[in-house]
Amino acid sequence: MVFDINLRDDDFVKGIYDDSMSELDKFFGLGWNRNKPKVFLVPDRKTIDSLESKKTEDWVVGWGYQTDVYVLDYKNYEKESSHKYSIEEYAALIMHELAHSFIHVITGFSSNVPTWLNEGLAIYLSGQNKFKKKPENLKNFLEYYNQGGMHVYGGSGFAVEFLVKTYGKEKILKVLKSLKGVDTKEKFSELFKKTYGFELKYESFKVL
Repeated sequence: MVFDINLRDDDFVKGIYDDSMSELDKFFGLGWNRNKPKVFLVPDRKTIDSLESKKTEDWVVGWGYQTDVYVLDYKNYEKESSHKYSIEEYAALIMHELAHSFIHVITGFSSNVPTWLNEGLAIYLSGQNKFKKKPENLKNFLEYYNQGGMHVYGGSGFAVEFLVKTYGKEKILKVLKSLKGVDTKEKFSELFKKTYGFELKYESFKVL
């Protein structure tokens, strides 16, 4: 397939990008100044499907490859997706995808990051929890270890919020930096318990 890519002077997206990179670097402490992520604005659903080589769900509006970010163009956001458009939520979308870029780098591009942790951290850092209905209790998210799905986005952000606000960011960063060889759900549970001092189970989490 052939795609037409053009450099676009977009102060709106650039402002979101700069603010997001600054805030995320404060959390991760990478000092990321070289080979920074690029943002690709994808015009429509047809192009998203072509880039992903499959028919995508209409809720899919962003994803990443290595450290680069792909998001549905805000100009066609409501037309080409099931989402309502707002400046605040679109900014959070870009920050969410950039958070994944930081996670890739800090883990050494490890494939051992549990889906719930990867998505939950991106949701929490981008501020997307405020757009979600706060659950009474947390469930289901731990089932998403190495597979994706719409329902991982429900509770994982609140779970990570609990971990960071209760135990600090240092522990979660330590987990991310310790994933070499942690290639099973059981090994991750051991790493989690060693780091936090309690079992990785739903009862260990609270909604703040």
